Amino acid sequence: MIDFSRYTREAIQKEMLDQVDPSIDTREGSMVQTSLGPTAWYLEGTYMALDQIQKNAYPATAVGASLDMIVQTRGLTRKQATAAVRKGTFNTAVPSGAEFKTINGADSQIFVVGEKISGSGTEYVYAMQCKDTGISGNNYSGNLLPITPVENLTSAVLGDIIMAGTEEETDEALRSRFYETFDVAAFGGNISSYKNEILSIEGVGAVQVYPAWKGGGTVLCSILGDDLRPALPATVQKVQNIICPPEDGGSVPSADGYGIAPIGAAVTITTGTALTLNITCDIDFVETMPNGVETYKNQIRQKIQEYLDTLCKAWGDAIKSHQITYAVTVYASRIIYSILTIQDVVNVSNVKINGVSGDLKLTETSALQQVPVLGTVVINGE
Repeated sequence: MIDFSRYTREAIQKEMLDQVDPSIDTREGSMVQTSLGPTAWYLEGTYMALDQIQKNAYPATAVGASLDMIVQTRGLTRKQATAAVRKGTFNTAVPSGAEFKTINGADSQIFVVGEKISGSGTEYVYAMQCKDTGISGNNYSGNLLPITPVENLTSAVLGDIIMAGTEEETDEALRSRFYETFDVAAFGGNISSYKNEILSIEGVGAVQVYPAWKGGGTVLCSILGDDLRPALPATVQKVQNIICPPEDGGSVPSADGYGIAPIGAAVTITTGTALTLNITCDIDFVETMPNGVETYKNQIRQKIQEYLDTLCKAWGDAIKSHQITYAVTVYASRIIYSILTIQDVVNVSNVKINGVSGDLKLTETSALQQVPVLGTVVINGE
């Protein structure tokens, strides 16, 4: 690639002045020097534009709309942000389209009543969609304030997530999917094909693929949601319907090729099982920090969570040997290292995961796919 960074206004102006006849005054403030200044400034902008055009021509450096155009050559599109869909429970029937507002100050969201899930007596449950896309609609649970007047309404509560809201796919995530397509033939039914197709579906963050899990012609694909946690039932069903839907509304995946999967392949979509990790450890702080546990407890938990997030990101990475296997191990040493990056922490010892010292290897098989989820964190017995 051409290095345009050297074409600054100063360098361009100097190069032009060097071409002027020595008998002509080119000192600062002279007519020639002054007249060349705007030209050098304009050319600097031109070179900056050329540099951006060059970067946007290559998948490794393209961003935004330019990257969108490049990935289209491989049949990919950027995953758009989606709105959260939640369960709303009311004491009376509520009309479709009615709007309710969460009670959390500046972060409040508006939810719109949709399809009725159940209802009788004094409890009516509806699917409610957030008006804003993104993860903000996933956070609040509790009472709602009615924007639309509803007769006889005395209780409105926002509850479980039906479909988690997601942010727009980042450039790096889209770029990664683009590179992965070069490992995939036009859907040939190999492991890379399944992984590539499933990861392109909105709401999916990782996938493990187990071929022939129940004999020839069967495939198990275990997915995680965009938040790298066990996927919600609605997400699992959506992926199932796209990849290998059941025939005539049944529950058993059809091998007749109604979805993306090739004819003869019965593909089952499932999700990982959360394994709660309760962490205990002893931590020594610098002498000037007598209340270290109280001061840093939230930060310590955040550091452990960041480590577990790296494991979840690699959850779908297969170990390629004579057969495809997956492995997730929570290392006590990595927990120690993560905590030691915090200022004022001088030592971490006696780390136990679920009451046991040492590392914890999760089960990753076609029968059970475990996902590490942080539970309690107890420091110095507190």
